[in-house]
Amino acid sequence: MSELALMIPIVAIVGGIGAGMLKSHYKHKEKMMGHMSVDQMAELEQMSKVADILDQRVNVLERILDDEVPNWRDNPANRNQSARETGHDKTI
Repeated sequence: MSELALMIPIVAIVGGIGAGMLKSHYKHKEKMMGHMSVDQMAELEQMSKVADILDQRVNVLERILDDEVPNWRDNPANRNQSARETGHDKTI
């Protein structure tokens, strides 16, 4: 009986502390995930626009390479060889 009398307060204390820590953890997680400042939103929008522009540039460069060096995607070793053969080797 004395063991049970000792266990009940220990479980209550540990449970209360654990519940508080758990609540604090999820409250912090929700705060970090759900809310962005106006500056962060503007920066994210700007980075998204830059990423779109860079994606368009890569697509244009890939189309140019597809026209000038048809097999450029096949093998990296062949790319150097075909560039030398076509005169597009721009080594410095």
